[in-house]
Amino acid sequence: MRKKIDLGSGLVALGALVLVVSLFLSWYAKDVTAFDAFEVVDWALLGLAIVTVAGVLLSIRDATPPPRWLPVVVLAAAYLVAAQLIDPPPLVRGHTREIGAWLALASVAAMAAGLALSAASISVTVDVRGRDRRRRMPAVDRRAEAPPPPPSASPLRPTPSPPPPPRTPRTDPERTEPLRPLQPRPAPGDPETSET
Repeated sequence: MRKKIDLGSGLVALGALVLVVSLFLSWYAKDVTAFDAFEVVDWALLGLAIVTVAGVLLSIRDATPPPRWLPVVVLAAAYLVAAQLIDPPPLVRGHTREIGAWLALASVAAMAAGLALSAASISVTVDVRGRDRRRRMPAVDRRAEAPPPPPSASPLRPTPSPPPPPRTPRTDPERTEPLRPLQPRPAPGDPETSET
């Protein structure tokens, strides 16, 4: 059975899962996770990530395009992550940003890229069953063979080709020559040919 999976939706779901993982890692200093540093933003990011994954899974299950509200959710997550990177909470001001913050930024970037791929309708077809071996069918296999060459019209007497017209030497190689009309060939038994 072949299943068509939207590559952009898969990237959005992967980015949302990475965002959830990043909330449990250090954001600003060692052992200061997003749940330690934020009051509401951490739960908002977690909720947005869960809603994103649920929306993508429903669209994959129903084989429909991603929901129309998905770009708003991804944009909200990107805004929250960027705001916390630019202006950290007062508790951790002056500390350097750690792996969790950069991973969250990468995850919202992946989610935005996934939305762009979904808008471009780029998809991947996955075959979830084993590959069948090709069965040989005589009628189909016979069609693939080349047909034999057609027999010649008269094997005993080949038809002579007409001689090429005489070429006149050209004086100027840049100048073109006028076309000459073709003379019709007289048919055998024509009175004009019998006289000559």
